[in-house]
Amino acid sequence: MNINDLIEKLRNQGMIYVIGHSNIDIDSAVSSKIFSEILNKFGITATYAILEEKYNFDTYNQKMVDACMNFSPTIIKKDEIKEHTFFLVDHNDYLQSVGPEANILGCIDHHPNSNKISSAIISDTCATALFIFKEFKKYYDFSDEQKFQIYMAFLNDSTFGKSSRYKESDEIIAKELGFKYDYNEMFRKYFIPTNLEQRIEDVLNNGLKSYKFGNIYFESGYVESFDTNRLKEYEEAVKKRENYLGIWIDYTNSKTYVIFNYIHKIKKWKYDFIASRATTILNDVLSFIKIEN
Repeated sequence: MNINDLIEKLRNQGMIYVIGHSNIDIDSAVSSKIFSEILNKFGITATYAILEEKYNFDTYNQKMVDACMNFSPTIIKKDEIKEHTFFLVDHNDYLQSVGPEANILGCIDHHPNSNKISSAIISDTCATALFIFKEFKKYYDFSDEQKFQIYMAFLNDSTFGKSSRYKESDEIIAKELGFKYDYNEMFRKYFIPTNLEQRIEDVLNNGLKSYKFGNIYFESGYVESFDTNRLKEYEEAVKKRENYLGIWIDYTNSKTYVIFNYIHKIKKWKYDFIASRATTILNDVLSFIKIEN
């Protein structure tokens, strides 16, 4: 489906709630807010929303959100989901938000396609917000404030240009936003590592997402750190949590350690770069599962 067809489909649908994934990050926040504003400009009634449960920012994402926007979404109660109509951004699997019984009109995303949403627009752009800018810049006059929000989402989802999901094509689009900040300087200003003073079992819930591809289901979380001091302990915790993908990123040495516990089998990867969960790691995991099955 292309953008024009999508806009026509969304007309005359009543109120549409644009929603990102649970355990929300800045890309989901910015994408939901700006896409709802774009729909309003097209005469489509929309607002951005979150569910009442599991929609808290971690301190790192909260810091970046606070620096660029007043995030004031409509809050949807769990028992009201069936009463509303939704559009998903920054995810294409309803397990990460409203569930299978919700009325979902479509999605815009940049993760591997779960094939659960019929009207899905999937991109390989490093941030969903950046893709929305790319697709709508000819039809919508983005304000300077919106451009900065998109830029911050781009910085976060590309890990300030450090992640394997970051490409030259993303940089070209990002430059059109009009900002010339030094990425390393912005990283030092905004990045907050995962809190490793908590129990390692609680660390497993950092950045938690659920994935289902056909009959394949697993959860995934990650650690962002400047060392590997608790990596062994983290690995042992992952081995005790069935169907779980654990990711440890060491920013000091630009290395990524992955432990996948799937149906009592342990598979490990080590990348000599900052590997993206959404692209590099998930693609390797899905290839491994296909081989195993």
